[in-house]
Amino acid sequence: MSVVAQNTSDVLSSAQKLLESHANLISRVRQAQQNHRRQLRSLVSSPPTDLLSLPLIPSPLPSPSLSPPPSPYLPKEPVPRPNHRPDLPPAKRARLARYSNYVPEEETIRNDYSQRYVDGGEWPQNWVLGAEPERRFEEYPKQQRLLGLKKESVDNHAVPSSYLPFQQLATLNPYKFDVILLDPPFNSSFGWDDLQELPIPSLAADPSFIFMWVGSGAGEGLERGREVLAKWNYRRCEDVVWVKTNMNSNRGPGTDPPTTSLLTRTKQHCLMGIKGTVRRSTDSWFVHCNVDTDVIIWEGDPDDPTRKPPEMYTLIENFCLGTRRLEIFGRARSSLRRGWVTVLAEGEEERVQELIRERAVCVPENVRRWEKENWDETVKQLTSIGGGKCVVPNTSEIETLRPKSPVRAGVMPGGGGVSGGVGVAISGGVALSVPGAGRNGRPPIVAPNQAPASQLAVPPMMGPMGMGNMPMGVGMPVEMGGWPGMGMNMNMAGMGMGMGNMNMSMMGVNMDGMAGAPMWVGPEAAEGGMWEGGMGDGMMMNGMGMAMGGMGMNMGNVGVGNMMGSMNGMGMNQWNHGPYDGFQ
Repeated sequence: MSVVAQNTSDVLSSAQKLLESHANLISRVRQAQQNHRRQLRSLVSSPPTDLLSLPLIPSPLPSPSLSPPPSPYLPKEPVPRPNHRPDLPPAKRARLARYSNYVPEEETIRNDYSQRYVDGGEWPQNWVLGAEPERRFEEYPKQQRLLGLKKESVDNHAVPSSYLPFQQLATLNPYKFDVILLDPPFNSSFGWDDLQELPIPSLAADPSFIFMWVGSGAGEGLERGREVLAKWNYRRCEDVVWVKTNMNSNRGPGTDPPTTSLLTRTKQHCLMGIKGTVRRSTDSWFVHCNVDTDVIIWEGDPDDPTRKPPEMYTLIENFCLGTRRLEIFGRARSSLRRGWVTVLAEGEEERVQELIRERAVCVPENVRRWEKENWDETVKQLTSIGGGKCVVPNTSEIETLRPKSPVRAGVMPGGGGVSGGVGVAISGGVALSVPGAGRNGRPPIVAPNQAPASQLAVPPMMGPMGMGNMPMGVGMPVEMGGWPGMGMNMNMAGMGMGMGNMNMSMMGVNMDGMAGAPMWVGPEAAEGGMWEGGMGDGMMMNGMGMAMGGMGMNMGNVGVGNMMGSMNGMGMNQWNHGPYDGFQ
């Protein structure tokens, strides 16, 4: 028995050593794969996505415990591969091959992301489809076209990339910038008090925007960030979030860095502030809203964990058309960009010189140190192109493709409702105004190509007037339980009126409403133009049609007769929203 036990012990010991050596080999191979991928990303401007998307060698399963488990071990059922399901159509077989949690019978991808994080350490955002910018709009050709046009326009009207050390930040004064981007390098020698002393107010144009990264939200970044923006005379208007994935950095369940927060932190916040007044309806020369979203999904840079998503530059350029862009605390390898002035963080200037000598792909062409004379000349050229403003010129195609802001009505006196009359949209974009349509004695807005409202005003109706069978469909307010376009019919019978021996007739007159074209009626007449931003109060009317046919008026012994007016599909949609925390 002792000989058998000794032989068994030797065999187990040998097997254990073999398993350990095998595990070490797998670990070295996986580490080599990760190093090679980092080299491919840093050396090649367009890394081979097919090669980089190949999976790493999987981690070995944990060794079973010496004591038997309370229940028998049941291996997981293997995921059926496409060649095992010839009964499925090609589209479903393709999804089954790509997504392990796709259920073809349900035609859905099961949402078990929380359990996958518990079991395998995979963050839920890893499974968001089309998160990569190059794949995000595969099914939206118009959006792809819009972004392509904007990128081309931004590239053609951009200043050459320039930089200067942080110690020379004050030399930029008195020049003003339309956009400022900051990623503060907080450490033991630089805190919030040091940040708020930067000369940002003297560098910010009016109007202008600022984007500042403030951390994951676990500390005081969100609160202190708002305080600093207020000290710099900015109003916080948006919050961009970077959601980080761990497809390449996942080390298994329970291996995320420990935090003092209740939840695992996988995001970073960037506060957006506005200085001055920007209206989305009238200032499309300066801002294009709704082109991007406020969420960025990106893996991160394994060589620089503090680096922020490169897509942030594109988001800013798509939104703000100002060409004077400034980044503070930039990095040599990731911040130099055409169209931007980069104020480098401490110690980054020497790295820029090294990268220029090495002709690294991360350094733009014609990058140069910032100089006052070159900046003045470039800004003058862009100003002449932009029609007196230093902005990216807009085109008719971009204006047609870009999403327009939804119209939003405000609160009327007395808790909402239409007060004092309405406006009627008819053929050719002309607006008829009934007196009192605006608030506080102000007439409604008329588009710039329309006649003044005073020339189209309908005089007050004095005395009885005959109208035969005039049905009206009026939208019931949402607050009363209705929905936009919900009809409420009213019938007004004809009434007689005698006014002498005069005969007037208008036969076959047809005035067609602007189907689907919104018209704003409210107190913004001083601004002029159509209101698409929804940052005011008033009323929107969509597709109001008015037809008047066979209308005869015999002002004699017979009263008003055979008068028929119909107003069909007149939807008065109104909302009583509160103030908007953003643009005015």
